[in-house]
Amino acid sequence: MIIGKIVDFDPKYFAFSKNLSLAFAFMKEKGVEGLLALPAGKTVLDEGNVFVNRQSYIGKKFEDAKIESHYKWLDIQIVLKGVEGFGYADISKNLPVTVPYDEVKDKVNYEGKLDGIINLEGGTFALVFPPDLHKPCIKVNDETIEKAVIKVRIDWDC
Repeated sequence: MIIGKIVDFDPKYFAFSKNLSLAFAFMKEKGVEGLLALPAGKTVLDEGNVFVNRQSYIGKKFEDAKIESHYKWLDIQIVLKGVEGFGYADISKNLPVTVPYDEVKDKVNYEGKLDGIINLEGGTFALVFPPDLHKPCIKVNDETIEKAVIKVRIDWDC
């Protein structure tokens, strides 16, 4: 997992992946204000490889948020406005699976103890890889969270 600010990352850091480079170039070009201006829902950057899901919501109670991971897609979860708790756990913890892998959604859900929670706030992202179990959308306060999740198809052998 990589945590950072949009302004501190350059697409060239991800030259090993055409899809990740595209996602970071888009983030860098748009910035927080440009990402905020995207319409709610899905914006396709590269059909079948990279898309953005623009969201606006109130965070969930800790117990209502779900731990998840993905096999074929990476998440770049970017909080644009507000603050969100973002839980994480290493896959080596072998947390019990609550919802088996769904190939269409590319998602598995788990339950168990997290390694920690960080707060993501305006302009901060979490880039999660397949072994990164994550629990997004945790409520920190009653403010609306503005967020963009960029889904990036893995385009290298792993």
